[in-house]
Amino acid sequence: MTAEVAPAGTKSPALSVPVVIWGPKPPENRICTIRVLPDGSTIITGAENGHIVIWKLAEGLMPKQLMIGHSQKITAISQTSNSPTNTRFVSASADGRVCLWEIQDGRCIDSTSSVTIHRYIYPYTYKSSRHTRATRLFCIGDYSDIQVMDPQDLTVVFCIASRVEPDWISCFTVITHPEKEDQLIGMTLSGMMKVWTLIELEKKDPSCSLYEDESKRLEIQHIRSVSYICSARRMMLIVASSSWMIIDMDDLSTVVLYKNKTTSKRCTSGYLTDLDKVTIGYTDESINVFQLPITPTSNYFDEPEPFVVATVNGVMENGRSCLNDVQYAFLPYEPAEPSSSLAGEKRRFSVVRSSKRDGSVLVWNMPPFDHQFMKAVPALRNLPFKFNGTYRESLASIWQTINESEDGSMPVLNSDAVCCSLFVTSQGKLFLGRSDGVIIMTYACETLARQWLRVPSERATSRILTGHDAAVRTMFYPFEHDTKYDPQYFVSGSDDFSVILWNINSGTKIHRFTVHGGPVKSFMIPPPNCSKQVTKCIASIAADNTVALLNIRDSKCMLLASRHPFPIVQVKWRPLDDFMLVKLSDGSVYVWQMETANLDRIATGLLAEDIMAACDEQIGIEEGTDETSAHHAVQLIRALKNKNMEAVKQKVVGGTPSGSATPSSHHELPTNCGTAVQLGSPMAIIPLPGCAQGAHLVQFEVSALISGILHLDSSAEAPEGKTTAQKLDAAAAANYDTSSVTGLSRKLTWQFEANLYLDVARLMLSMLHAWSLDEDMDEVCEKRLSLHRPRHQVYFGNVSRQGELSVSLPTRFATDFDSFCKKSRWQASHSLNTSHLLAVIATSNTLMAMKNSALQLAKIRKSVVEMNSGHQNPDRQQVKQGWSLVAALHCVLLPDHVRPRSSYAPPSIEMLVRRWQDSCLEIREAAQALLIRELTRLGADGRRRLIESWTPFLPPLLDDSLSIFGSKLQSSVPTIQPSAPAPPIPPRTKNAPPDVTPVRGSEPPTAEGGEAGIQQVRRNQATSIILLGVIGAEFGDELNRADLTRATAVSLLELLVAAPSNLIPVHSPLRRAAIDLLGRGFVHWEPHLEISKVVLGLLDLASTNDKQGTAKRIIGAPLNAIEDASRTSRQALSLIALARPPALITSLSMEVARYNAAAQHQTIQHTVVSPLLKSRTEVLRIVEELCEKRYNDIITMLLPVGDILVHCLDITILKHKSMADVFPPIVKFNMVAYCSSTKRIAFGGKNGTCVVHELRATKTHSLPSHNGPIAAVAFSEDGKYLATYGAEDGKINFFQTSQSFLGMGQAQLKLAKSQPAPTVSVPTTPSGTSFRPRLVWINAKSLTLMLPEGREQRFSL
Repeated sequence: MTAEVAPAGTKSPALSVPVVIWGPKPPENRICTIRVLPDGSTIITGAENGHIVIWKLAEGLMPKQLMIGHSQKITAISQTSNSPTNTRFVSASADGRVCLWEIQDGRCIDSTSSVTIHRYIYPYTYKSSRHTRATRLFCIGDYSDIQVMDPQDLTVVFCIASRVEPDWISCFTVITHPEKEDQLIGMTLSGMMKVWTLIELEKKDPSCSLYEDESKRLEIQHIRSVSYICSARRMMLIVASSSWMIIDMDDLSTVVLYKNKTTSKRCTSGYLTDLDKVTIGYTDESINVFQLPITPTSNYFDEPEPFVVATVNGVMENGRSCLNDVQYAFLPYEPAEPSSSLAGEKRRFSVVRSSKRDGSVLVWNMPPFDHQFMKAVPALRNLPFKFNGTYRESLASIWQTINESEDGSMPVLNSDAVCCSLFVTSQGKLFLGRSDGVIIMTYACETLARQWLRVPSERATSRILTGHDAAVRTMFYPFEHDTKYDPQYFVSGSDDFSVILWNINSGTKIHRFTVHGGPVKSFMIPPPNCSKQVTKCIASIAADNTVALLNIRDSKCMLLASRHPFPIVQVKWRPLDDFMLVKLSDGSVYVWQMETANLDRIATGLLAEDIMAACDEQIGIEEGTDETSAHHAVQLIRALKNKNMEAVKQKVVGGTPSGSATPSSHHELPTNCGTAVQLGSPMAIIPLPGCAQGAHLVQFEVSALISGILHLDSSAEAPEGKTTAQKLDAAAAANYDTSSVTGLSRKLTWQFEANLYLDVARLMLSMLHAWSLDEDMDEVCEKRLSLHRPRHQVYFGNVSRQGELSVSLPTRFATDFDSFCKKSRWQASHSLNTSHLLAVIATSNTLMAMKNSALQLAKIRKSVVEMNSGHQNPDRQQVKQGWSLVAALHCVLLPDHVRPRSSYAPPSIEMLVRRWQDSCLEIREAAQALLIRELTRLGADGRRRLIESWTPFLPPLLDDSLSIFGSKLQSSVPTIQPSAPAPPIPPRTKNAPPDVTPVRGSEPPTAEGGEAGIQQVRRNQATSIILLGVIGAEFGDELNRADLTRATAVSLLELLVAAPSNLIPVHSPLRRAAIDLLGRGFVHWEPHLEISKVVLGLLDLASTNDKQGTAKRIIGAPLNAIEDASRTSRQALSLIALARPPALITSLSMEVARYNAAAQHQTIQHTVVSPLLKSRTEVLRIVEELCEKRYNDIITMLLPVGDILVHCLDITILKHKSMADVFPPIVKFNMVAYCSSTKRIAFGGKNGTCVVHELRATKTHSLPSHNGPIAAVAFSEDGKYLATYGAEDGKINFFQTSQSFLGMGQAQLKLAKSQPAPTVSVPTTPSGTSFRPRLVWINAKSLTLMLPEGREQRFSL
C-alpha cells in the first residue's frame, strides 16, 4: 500500500479520499474460502490474491465491496459472533496476518501478525458469569490442536490442547445439549476423534490449557468436515474425501457408512439438512442430497442403502481438481411466506457454493424434501431430480454486462493495451506504458477529468514516447524517491529486455541500456549513504534473475549481477561495506561487491537470514556516527562473522572507513525542488493491488493538497520568486539552476504548480460534491466554480489506519449518476461520509481564503467561456461566495437535503473526535465545525444518550489496570514534579489513539460481555475524554452531574500535566485536544481544578517555542507537534484569561509571591527557578491581551498585575528605556507611574493602597494612601516626590522619598502633604477609552490634575 504507517503517536493518519477506476477486466477472484454470516444475507468470500469480497443476498446475489488488506491467499474467514446483527468479521491469510473488519463501514479495525496460519475459525459464545456472555473464536490450522482467540483485539487467550497424540485438527464442531455442558468434537488429520467438554473457559489462560476428555480412532481417513444438527441429537455426520459416515453420539458407533460409487468423485463438505437427509458437496462442483434409511418412516422403496434424491450438476472437466478449489457453506433460511403452520416447522436450507475456477458464487435454496414430497415420487428410477441453483453470480459476468452495455468510451486509462502506469506528482504527469512498446505521457488531472466528469471533449494533450519494441512493464521516476537524482530523468523497462532513460520535459530518449537477458520487472534505488558512484545509480531487476546497477548520470552499467539460479525475492544493501545482497526464492543470499563488481560469497540457511536482517542497521546511518542501532559488541561479532574487515576496523578504531566520504544529510531539500516534493503529493495514482491491469486507485491526499495551496498562495504575493525562503537560497539557486522543477524560470514553475494544485482540488471537489440535492447550488458550482458533474456512479474507497482499503464494486445494472446521488451516496457508510465531508469543507474553506484568487479566476473564466460564451464572467467576490456556499451546504444543510431524512448516515462522531486536533489546521477546523454541528443536530436527548454511552470510558471512572493514566493521577498529587511510574505496557500498543468507528451510531463497541479488547478500551478512553470535553465546552450545562464534569475536568488536566508514558506520548493529538478543551470550557471546569496547575502547565508548553529558535519553515506545511502544542496552549491561555481574568491574575501573582518568598530564604544549595520567567513573553502577551479586552478587570486587580509585570519584565532593559517602550499597553493606565531616574514603578490599587517597586533593590513599599480607589499616580522628574490622587475621597497625597544620612541607610517614602481635590466619578467603560483623570508634574514642586471636559487644577508642594 502507498500509505506509510507513521510511527505511533506522532500524528493522526492523513485524511485521504481514495477513488477507484475499474479496468476493462474484473479483479481475478479465485475464491478459496467462503463464509455466510448469521444474518443469512451476507456472504464473504476470500480469494487467492488476498482480496475479500462481500456479497449481499437479497432479491438476487450482488457483490457489494472489495476489501484489500492481505497480500497472500486468504485461508479463513469468520464472523466475530453468532448474533444475526453482528457486522464484524475476521479474516486470516497464509502469511499469518489476521484482520478484524467492520462490514458497514468497510474498514479494518485492527490487525495483527503471527507465525500461525489458521485454516478454519468459528465463534463460540458461552456464559462467562451469571449475567454476561463472552464470545471467543476457536481457530484450527497448521498447528496442533485449537487456539482460542479474542475477537476484539485478536490475541490468543488460551489453547485447547490434547494429551494423547496431539495433531493438526482438520475440522471441529460444537455440540450443544440442554442439560449437559457443551462439547467440542474435533477430528485430527490422522483420523482421531477427540471430545473436549467446554467448562470454566473464563479461568483459562495461555499457561493453563483445556484438555480432552476422550479420544477414539475412527476407521476413516482424510476427514474433510463434520456436521451436527440439534434436532437429530444423537447423529453426527463425518465426511471424508471418498466416503461419509454417520455415527451415533451416545456410544460412538457407526450407523451408516457410504462409499462413493466412482473413485474420481471426491467429497469436500457435508451437512445434515434434516433428520433423514444429508447434503454432500463434491470437488467437481456438484451437490447431492441423500435419503438416509434410518427411521422406519423414512425407509422409502425398501432401499437399505442411502440413495440420491436431488442433485445440482457440476462441471464435467477434469477429475483432477484440488481439494480446496470448491468451497461450500450451508445456511438454514426461513421461507419467505409461511404457508401453513406445518411448513413453518421444517427448517429449509440453502447451500452456497463458490468455485476457484471462475470465481463464481452459487446459492441454491433447497426445496423441502419432506414426507409428502417423497411419497409423491413414483419409483426409484425417477430420482434424482436435477436442479440448477437459485442464484449464480461472478465478477466476470458482471464486468461482461458492463462492457457490453456502456458506450465503448472507456478512455486511455483503461484501455486493454495499458500494461503499467506511473504518476509523477511533482510534474502532474501520468505515464501509461502500452503493450506495443509506446509510452503515453498525459496531464493527469485532464485525463482523470475526462474519465470521470462531464467535461467538454477537446483534443487530449498527450505526448508519445517511442523507443521500446515490446510491452512496457515498469516505469520509475528516481527524483520522487530521492532528491539527489536529476528531476529530468525518468526510466522505463520493457519486455524487449531494455531499459530506456528519458528526459521527462522534452520527451526525448537519452540512453538505452541493453544489459539484461529477460523482461525488466522492476526498479529500486540504493540507500542514500552508499558510495559516490553507487548513488548515481538505480538498480533494475529482470526476469532472467539478474540485477543491474545502471549509472544514469553517466549512462553506463556499473554492475550486472547474474548467475542467480532462482528468481529474485529481495535486494538489500550494506552501504558501509559496499555490498549488494540478493535474496533468491530458494532462500540463498548472493553477496556482490558493488565497486569491483565481483561475487563475494553465497550464504544459505540461517546465516543468510542473519545477513539480510543485519542490513537494516546501516541504512540511513552516516559514516562514523554512533547511531548504528545494534550494540558495539554485537556489531563487532557480526562484522567478524561476515568477514567484514572494514566494519571491524571502524568499530575498533571508530574512524570512517577509507574511501567513502560522508554524504551530506538528506533533510535539507533544495528549496526549489518543487512544492510536491517538500509538502507531500496532493494526489497519487497507483494500480489497485492484486488486480489485473487497468484498475487504478486514485488517492487524494487532503492535507498535502491544502498545504500546497496555502504555500503557493503565500508565494503568489511575489511570483518573481522572492519570498524570504527563496532569497536565502538565491545563492544556492545559482548553482542549482538546472534542477528547478522544469528547468524553466521560477515564474513559469510557480504558475504550473499552482495550476496543478488547483486542478487537483477542483477534480476532487467535483467528485465529492453533493450533486443533485440542491438545484441552485449545482448551478453555482457549474457556472461560477467550474466544477463538473461526474458521468456515472463513482466508486469510492475507504482507507483504514494501516492502509487497508475497501472499495465499492460495480453492480450489474449501472445506475445513472443522479439516482446514485439521491439514493445511495450519503446513505452508505458513516466513515466514508466523514472523510468526504471533511475533505470538501476543508478544501473549499482553503480556496475561499486564497488571497491571490486571480489565478483561480483565470482558470474558471477559461472554462466558463467554453461552456456558456454569452454570460458575464464571475468575479472574485462571486467565487469566494460560491466556495462559502459549498462549505455551508456540506457542513450544515446536508442532512436536510437527503431524502428520506432517516436514511442519512451521519458522520461518525468518533472519527470527528479523533480529528479534533488534526495536524492540518484546515482539516482541524472543519472537523471541529462538523462535530459541533453534529452534536447540535442530535439535540439534547441525543447528546444525553451520547454522554451516557461514553461516560463509562472516562479514565478516572475506570479500573486502574485499564486506565490510560495508570494507577495514580498526577494532577491530584501536590508535589511539583511527580515521577509516577509509567503504566505497564501491554503487548502491541499502538500509541496514537487510532480511529475506531463504533458499531452503531454512538454506542461504544463492546463484546457481548462488555469486555472489549484492552486496545479498544484505550482508544475509547481517548475518545470519551475529548467527546465529553467538547460537549462540556459547547453545551456546558448538559454534563449535569457534578461527578461527571469533575471526571472530565480531571482527565483533561491529567492529559496536560501527566509525565509522558507509552500510552500518552508527549506531543500527541490527544494532549493537544485536551489543552484546547481546557481553554474552551474553562468556565465549567474551573470549580473542579486547581487553576495554578492548569496555567503553569499551559505556560510551560506555550513558551517552548521561544527556546526552539525560529527554524526556517516551509509556508503551508503542517506545524510540527511541538509548535502545534505551543500554538494550542497559547489559544487556550487566551480563552482562560478572557473567561476568568481575576482567577488567572490571582494565580499568577500567587506564583510570583511564592517565588519571592522562596528566593528570600533560599540557601546556597537550592536555587529557586521561577516558573513564570521561562515563559515571560507568554505571560506578558496575556496581560497585554487583558489590557486590551478586559480593562476594568485589570484596574480591579492592578496590584497583583503589578507584581506579575515587575517579575516578568526584563529589568535591565528598563534601565535604558521607559516603561511605555517596554510594555506599551501600560500607557492607558494613569494609576501606574514609572520614574526613570530612581528606577521605581508605582501602582495605585483599587483598595486605596499604592505599591512602589524599587527595581534596583528589588524591594517593595506599600503605602496606605486613600479610602477609595486610586485614580492616578505620578512621579516628579527627579523622583523625589510621588503624588497619588483618589477620585472618590477627593484628595491628593504627596509622598517624599527621604534619603537617610549620606544615602547609606534605606530610602523611605513618607507622606509629606495631603491636599483636598475635586471628586470625580470615574466612568467605567469596558475598553477604557473614556477620559480619566491624570496627574502631570509641571516642575519639581507643582503638578496639574487633568479632569474631564478639559478642566485642570494646579497643586504645589
